[in-house]
Amino acid sequence: MRRIACVTFAALILAACAQEKLPQPEVTMKAPEPLVGGIPVDDRGTRLVGPAGGALLGMAIGGGSGTEIAVAAGVAVGYAVGGSEGPSLTGFPAQAHREALAKMMTVPLREPVTWFTASEHASGKITPTREFTDERGRTCREFVEWRTVRAMNGHTSGTACL
Repeated sequence: MRRIACVTFAALILAACAQEKLPQPEVTMKAPEPLVGGIPVDDRGTRLVGPAGGALLGMAIGGGSGTEIAVAAGVAVGYAVGGSEGPSLTGFPAQAHREALAKMMTVPLREPVTWFTASEHASGKITPTREFTDERGRTCREFVEWRTVRAMNGHTSGTACL
């Protein structure tokens, strides 16, 4: 009898410590839309040529204390021209990303949700920017995302609905 009570107590403690999984939203990623269409650029799948070129141009144009602003503007323009959805996610980074997307559906708007995996040197920040109800009655959120996987950076956006 004592053994059954101990096992039951241990099971209750473990159940209380278990984390409750958040529901997974249906996610639609937006494809990068370059401002200048149809320019073939082979960047070996990194999609970083535009932002990197913009940063280099910003460094060349900016001077003194304005260099940082010129580089940031160059990256933004380079992204708009070249697009960058960032490195793809598999394994542990993909799992951490899915969990962050689910959490993003519960936090206040403009509050970033970060994720990180040490084994793959991957991290990201997902920020909900707008909430709405779609035609199917689901709660949806538009978001922006920055991610880094093994020193490859990317920026993308999308919509997630529950």
